[in-house]
Amino acid sequence: QRANVDVGTGESLQVPSLRGLGVRAPFMHNGCAGTLRERFTNEACGGPNHGSVTGADLDAIVAYMNTL
Repeated sequence: QRANVDVGTGESLQVPSLRGLGVRAPFMHNGCAGTLRERFTNEACGGPNHGSVTGADLDAIVAYMNTL
């Protein structure tokens, strides 16, 4: 079930569950990230405003998100 939430854009968006996240590209409310890795590395996706993860931490979080 999806909830309507203001994710900081000033508008209410439907936020889906994280279940099956790895197979639901593109990511972010505007589709700016084609992969989970781009979600954290693509400046057009909010850059550090949405978190900064690099190196081994980035590898680990992407691997984890793909297991959901």
